[in-house]
Amino acid sequence: MRTDRTERLLNLVLCLLGARRAISRADIRRAVPGYDGSASDDAFERMFERDKDELRAMGIPIETVFSPNGDVEGYRIPADDYSMPAVSFTGPELAVLGLAAQAWSDAALGSAAQGALRKIEAVAGVRSTPVDLGITLTARPGVGEQLLPILWEAIRSRRVLRFAYRGLRDTESAQRTVEPWGTARVRGAWYLAGHDRDRADVRVFRLSRIEGSVRFASDAADFEPAGHDDVRAIIERLADDEPMGVAEVEVTSGGARLRMKADDPEGTPLRVPYSDARQLVADIAELGAAAQVRSPDHLRIAVRESLEAVRLAHEAPS
Repeated sequence: MRTDRTERLLNLVLCLLGARRAISRADIRRAVPGYDGSASDDAFERMFERDKDELRAMGIPIETVFSPNGDVEGYRIPADDYSMPAVSFTGPELAVLGLAAQAWSDAALGSAAQGALRKIEAVAGVRSTPVDLGITLTARPGVGEQLLPILWEAIRSRRVLRFAYRGLRDTESAQRTVEPWGTARVRGAWYLAGHDRDRADVRVFRLSRIEGSVRFASDAADFEPAGHDDVRAIIERLADDEPMGVAEVEVTSGGARLRMKADDPEGTPLRVPYSDARQLVADIAELGAAAQVRSPDHLRIAVRESLEAVRLAHEAPS
């Protein structure tokens, strides 16, 4: 089974960090999963040099050990140079972390946020003090971000996915069957990169353009990933995020998310280029009466329908 690049880099760090002596290239090739399947000596050398350079660029101190006659004996990571200093937080800093965990409590990563806070408290030896601001803090994931957990599970387990997707220039959605390689947030939006079986080619999918649910198309690992060492680079190259229009929105208060996207954050009205109408509708609707769409008409109607759906949901008997 192929070892992906992230796993190979981690295995290399563990190999060099746990060694009491320098590890030769030959031993690294035999011991580190991901190198043992190299097609040739030259392929291994290129792969190892890239990995070594990347880890050093991350700040990991890979040391080259030389013999008395100047030959390279091998490589190691000195544990003392790689260890982290003790973690400590002041009372106010822990309070802010507690607020952050509270904000994420209802989100997909809520349990992870709470778990991280408990670990920090255990290391610090104190508990964070609850802060009552008189308001409820809630993290609002962007459109499509609720799909991240199932995407990550599919990537981890190498299971094929199936979902309905409407591209930037599509008038209606179409079913896609995808071998997922990885996700990345690029230019303010989350994307999935992978092999589209229906198109028989590499594709990237903006999560906010996925319609409905995402489901597994296989019960077990069903593909061997290939050619996706740098998912972010693939997404940056293939992402189709050119503006499809400009919305004029009158904002009377708040609206930080819209102002960040506007041509002039202080303009009245705000002129907001957009490439994803669903995300823009969500950004405007969350402001309620504080935002009014001047144009285009279809966007004004979509915001009105979104607010009406929220009203009906709150009026429905529990």
